[in-house]
Amino acid sequence: MPVNVVMPKLGLTMTEGRVDRWLKREGEKVKKGEEIVEISTDKITNVVEAPADGILAKILVQEGETVPVAAPIGIIAQEGEKLELGSEVKGETKGEEKEEKFIKATPVAKRLAKEHNIDLSLITGTGPGGRITEEDVKRYISEKQIGTLPEKTEKEIVLREEQILQKAERVPMDTMRRTISQRMKKSWTEIPHVTEDIKVDVTELVNLRENLNKSGEHKFTYTDLIAKACVIALKKNPVLNWSIEGDEIIKNPNINLGIAVALEDGLIVPVVKNAENKSLLELSKEIKELSEKARENKLTPDEIAGGTFTITNLGMYEIDSFTPIINPPESAILGVNKIYKEPVVIEDNIVIRHTMKLSLSFDHRLIDGATAAKFLLDLKKILENPVSMLI
Repeated sequence: MPVNVVMPKLGLTMTEGRVDRWLKREGEKVKKGEEIVEISTDKITNVVEAPADGILAKILVQEGETVPVAAPIGIIAQEGEKLELGSEVKGETKGEEKEEKFIKATPVAKRLAKEHNIDLSLITGTGPGGRITEEDVKRYISEKQIGTLPEKTEKEIVLREEQILQKAERVPMDTMRRTISQRMKKSWTEIPHVTEDIKVDVTELVNLRENLNKSGEHKFTYTDLIAKACVIALKKNPVLNWSIEGDEIIKNPNINLGIAVALEDGLIVPVVKNAENKSLLELSKEIKELSEKARENKLTPDEIAGGTFTITNLGMYEIDSFTPIINPPESAILGVNKIYKEPVVIEDNIVIRHTMKLSLSFDHRLIDGATAAKFLLDLKKILENPVSMLI
């Protein structure tokens, strides 16, 4: 009896997944537990294993397509076994099943066609097996718009488009970039961002880090120390750890600290849960562990969910100041800039000190300017007297 290969649910927050690469082709033998397809969801790539022995008789979802959790993406059958009519149903409504039966189109192409009230039967597909892709629908829309222009103008536009297309390479967004794009657009358009900067004398922080790293095997980073200082400051200013949902304020009881990690092809934010209960050493070890898992693409969906406050450090890139974008549904994010030496006046004497700017972006619907300023001032005091973090 045929067995479906389905899109797995890999975390509480996962609702859909994208097929990145089939590791087996139609007609190839597979063994139960053998890796057969790579999928990605919310910035994470995972491998799906074969649920049974047999032959990969049918691939239902092509590479690059996205489907909901539990939707069939392939069928495994026994050698010589025939698939019954209707085996390719992916879980859509009855109306959509009929459409899939006669018109092969990707989910994105269907959605785009529906938004523009376009009959898919009028479009010629260029995807595998004649499947209609998103680009096919966009091309059709463009051609319809061009058709309303004078003939000379139409030819000029077509010529310019062809010239541009010959020079430019187009590649679809991967799941990570698509997720970043959607979340940042949502954040920037829905949240009124305000950013405040404060300069901090981090000379004592630099000295503390050097002494800690000399005295033990574990090596601390500036991000570790700033994270610990943020936890203390958030306890004093809990509103920066809250969030908004509709017309309600969510008073998060725990501090779940997101630490932005830069990857070769994007950005991911693993979350240290219940940071308020962790010592500096525990915090440092967990940040290091999560960061390593992020770079090795081994994070689980739950390890990037539930954040209440995020820290993003661009100091290693020589950035003096920037405006970080809030990571929804959080209400604040701290940008950490480079540490540099400069002359500072202390008691009428000019001395050389290590200084750094911190950039705090916050949701002005929930957090007032004075509230954000008080948080930054408390954070500044902690960082300028960092030994207090160890007590």
